[in-house]
Amino acid sequence: MAEERLIDDDKDKKYKIRKNADGEDELVIDESAEDDEEESDIPVFEVPEATSDDEEAAVLTPEQFAERKRQLEEEEKLRAEKRGAHLTLAREKIASGDFEAALYEAACAEELSPNDGEVYCVKLMALTRNFTDFSSLDDCVTAADAVKLHADEKQKSEIQPFAAAKSFKKQIDETQAKAEKLKAENEQKKAERREVFADKKKSALKLFAGAAVPFAVLAILAIVFASMIFAAENGLYLILTIVFGALAVIALIFVLITAHKFWDASRNCKLNEKDSSTKLGREYLETKAVLDKLNKIYSLFDL
Repeated sequence: MAEERLIDDDKDKKYKIRKNADGEDELVIDESAEDDEEESDIPVFEVPEATSDDEEAAVLTPEQFAERKRQLEEEEKLRAEKRGAHLTLAREKIASGDFEAALYEAACAEELSPNDGEVYCVKLMALTRNFTDFSSLDDCVTAADAVKLHADEKQKSEIQPFAAAKSFKKQIDETQAKAEKLKAENEQKKAERREVFADKKKSALKLFAGAAVPFAVLAILAIVFASMIFAAENGLYLILTIVFGALAVIALIFVLITAHKFWDASRNCKLNEKDSSTKLGREYLETKAVLDKLNKIYSLFDL
């Protein structure tokens, strides 16, 4: 019976085989397994897991982690209060017509909350002076892009009445009318120049062909006679080779001159089709760019 009890006591223990002093295998109790079981009885405390990678939070005690979380919440609350105060002041400045001060307050709010659609709506109102001044058009477009990205319909509704004002739509219509007028004038001038440049190109091509054909004939004759130099003992073919070679060189000079003129004429034809190559064309492109940016801002709202 005593032997059975020993077996029952030891049946839950882990064993391992090792060599004894005589080189024979023997079964012994694995003491390390017992140590592992004893360690597993030690209570484990749960540490709150941060929602983001935070090396500092990983070494904090639960109490320290809770205190740290409380501080972060207070900082976030204070940041939200400051952001709200800046926006309130910005709206007051806009209402009083002090748009520079309003823009400053909006910029301060943007630093505190860089992805806030409401902030960018107020900033756009300050930049455009309630959609009446677009002198800083690139900044206006940047703010409009941020509004499109971050603002919801409720936030957009705050500035929609200003965007729908007749003054804004009037400015778009005036810019569009100016762009259309410049485009018509530019196309008319291009058509007039196109006819002149086409005639010059055609004349230059004729001159080039008139120089290229004789050069080709003279060059061929020089090559042919050069291949026959030793066929005549009196040196006739040598003389002919020199003569036609010299004439070919002279003809080549004319070819190069006429080729340059043809290249200039061709380049003028291509440049004439580019709006950026003339003052009138550049003015049209600038006006069109302004119109596109104004329409981009206008398209933010369901008007």
